[in-house]
Amino acid sequence: MGTISAGKAHKMGVVALTLVTASNMMGSGVFMLPTNLAGVGYISLWGWLFTIIGVIALALVFSKTSLVTPRSGGIVAYASDAFGPFIGFQTTMCYWISAWIGNVALLVAGVGYLSYFFPQLKNPAIGSVVAIVILWAFIVLASFGARVAGRAQSFTASCMLVVVLGIGVVGWFWFDPTMFSQVYNGTGKSDSSAIIAAASIALWGFLGVESAVVSSGQVENPESTVPKATVFGLLIASVCYVGSCTVIMGLVPHAELVKSAAPFADAARYMFGNTAGNIASALSIIACFGSISGWLILQSEGPRAGAKQGLFPKFFSDANKNDVPMKSLIFTGVLMTLVLLMTASPDLAKQFQTVILMSVFASLLPYIYALISLPIIMVSKKLNRGRSFIFYSFMVVIGMIYSLFAMLGSGTESMFWGVVMIIVTIPLFSFVAAGRSKKGVDILYLDKK
Repeated sequence: MGTISAGKAHKMGVVALTLVTASNMMGSGVFMLPTNLAGVGYISLWGWLFTIIGVIALALVFSKTSLVTPRSGGIVAYASDAFGPFIGFQTTMCYWISAWIGNVALLVAGVGYLSYFFPQLKNPAIGSVVAIVILWAFIVLASFGARVAGRAQSFTASCMLVVVLGIGVVGWFWFDPTMFSQVYNGTGKSDSSAIIAAASIALWGFLGVESAVVSSGQVENPESTVPKATVFGLLIASVCYVGSCTVIMGLVPHAELVKSAAPFADAARYMFGNTAGNIASALSIIACFGSISGWLILQSEGPRAGAKQGLFPKFFSDANKNDVPMKSLIFTGVLMTLVLLMTASPDLAKQFQTVILMSVFASLLPYIYALISLPIIMVSKKLNRGRSFIFYSFMVVIGMIYSLFAMLGSGTESMFWGVVMIIVTIPLFSFVAAGRSKKGVDILYLDKK
């Protein structure tokens, strides 16, 4: 297929890239999913199936786009290429909002597991104050730079895998099918709306699917390796997610599970007693909180790049001596504090669900733009012929159908705030246009007379 490069030995094959993809996917956000899906009932298994098919379509389209148009900036860059600067700006805004709201969800999950040891945290006022204090402590830690924040990442990921895989594999020995099948549809709505609601909640576990597509320069024979590894990695993550959520629904009584602020810890308690519950809760706390400083730095990279392109205000790119954009972090820290206060609820699982559905909705708009970008880019590059174009166009259709259903399933409250967010980006673009004009960049696309 071509000459073997000297560096080929250092490039990733299917197995290595599959493991990287699976580990990128499996974040600590899984820790509250069993509670939220138990509220839907075991009909949520159909939601998982729907989500896995949709996410595989998304991942295949994103991996193909990265091969057709290698660009730094990922799915946001593709939207700019296909639709122009306004959609690029809107996508960047939504993507950024999704990132920091997702970090709020990690804080809520961490406080949920802390409440296993300190039940008074279930009081919404106390829980919110503790979450806010922890948030600002991690913003201070993040100010020391990515190296300090990143050291904890591999350790916290190990804690997450011990809990999720431990319960997901060993838990089958305690699994009670009668308990699992107690509630088929607990939403009080039609089966189809319950499945769509479960699909929206389940998507939370796969947010970041676009980051699984590594730069093709690090991969052997990327044209075939990237799509294969993407699908295999997603399937591994899916088995871990679905397995652990299903096991817990057959371990913890339904009435208790739907109110649980620490479902994995409660499952461990039912399996091995209180000590195991304490250990599982401690590991979950480490996994949730330990990854926050790394994610905080990551969430500031998008607006930093946006500020350099003139899409965001200049202060988003102002960095301290450790190359951390602190003004950006403080600004998003204030926004995260407001979301924590606005969503405060005596039911931590309910608060987590509200926050993740806001994050899911904000990420779906960039996903939809990025999906449609592929056929537009392929047509513009004269690649709209043959089986490959037909296959990926079919994947775009599946991804679009899934994204639209997931949007509908995120609920009226999330859709309301999502539409407000989209509308706000329209007048904000006038400031971007003014900035582009100062730099002498064309802002109107009329034929020049």
